[in-house]
Amino acid sequence: MRFESQSFDPGSRSVSVVVIDAGSEQEARARLESQGRKVLSIKPAPSQAGRAVQAELALLCRELRALLQAGLSVVEALDALAAAAGPQSLYESLLVRLREGKALSTAMADLGDFPPLLVASVRASERTSDLPHALDAYIRFDDMVGALRRKIVSAALYPMLVVGLGSVIAVFLLMVVVPRFAKLYGESQGQVSWATRALLAFSAQLALRPWLVPSAIVVILGGLVWLARGDRPRRVLAWILARVSLLNNQVEHFERARLFEAMALLIRGGYSLHEALGVCQSLATQPARSARLAMVSTRIEHGTAASQAFAAGGLTDAVTERLMRAGERGGEFDRVLGAIAERHRVAFETFVDRATRVVEPVLLLGVALLVGGMVVLLYMPVFDIAASVQ
Repeated sequence: MRFESQSFDPGSRSVSVVVIDAGSEQEARARLESQGRKVLSIKPAPSQAGRAVQAELALLCRELRALLQAGLSVVEALDALAAAAGPQSLYESLLVRLREGKALSTAMADLGDFPPLLVASVRASERTSDLPHALDAYIRFDDMVGALRRKIVSAALYPMLVVGLGSVIAVFLLMVVVPRFAKLYGESQGQVSWATRALLAFSAQLALRPWLVPSAIVVILGGLVWLARGDRPRRVLAWILARVSLLNNQVEHFERARLFEAMALLIRGGYSLHEALGVCQSLATQPARSARLAMVSTRIEHGTAASQAFAAGGLTDAVTERLMRAGERGGEFDRVLGAIAERHRVAFETFVDRATRVVEPVLLLGVALLVGGMVVLLYMPVFDIAASVQ
């Protein structure tokens, strides 16, 4: 593991930041002190390669799989990738550990830059010497989860654009167009409805306080930035889900699709169901789900049937429980888990598609009513003035 230390060098009488590879924080501190440095602080170093792995993990797995299928050994494949990536890359760190005699899965776990599911899949492949198959299985899992997340982003992007564009048009009308009509109506003797007067008064207040709009924008953006930091997004999402059962049910479909697909991947690799559940606890996004998986694992360890244990943990419905019973009788449990994951994936995608078809027209209608209503309120007195002139 890589550590970043701020230490004092008596020779140069300066404080410098040193990055060092060590098995633990105590080992890193001891090695620095053996060099005559006084350690001021030490912490795990942020890995740029690690962040790249999280963002492009599927691509990296595909590159490694392609080289392995071409006939290269693991060391040769990583050496080729390290040469392309440059010095101090993640591949170089893996190579160092492999040359120390460690297995690839152990090297990945030591770095801490790889998700536990991939590490477990690679560890399973080391039992069968079929690393390309393990990488291919993880790529399929990543594609499934990535497709679900992209569908969420795509469904949210269009409504955000509609609301943003409608807000810009409304502000333009209030700041530029409405004040000009206000001057026209002030000079005329025509009757103006109370709704139009309210609109004109609101526009006049904005004209007197031009800082309100940019201040509101800054407050909104600041609030969004504040909410996006730390674990606040997760807490806000949990608060919303606790009050909207429909959304909570759909998030449950998403989580179960990930869970059952991950278990299918591990069982195909040779893990027992109990071992697979232990690995999949790291996939849980909430402590309550992790606790339920731990309870299911304990029940299975004590001899309870998988279908009964999952039902007791609240992780199945009527259809899923019957599918698991069929898998227990037939012996092809990994296929059953894959079918369950596919069922939850389809249910989640169907909800997103239907919600998108409903929300988009409703938002368009709302923006049209807002902008159109402002225009109508502005032009109705014009018709009255024209009629009085005639």
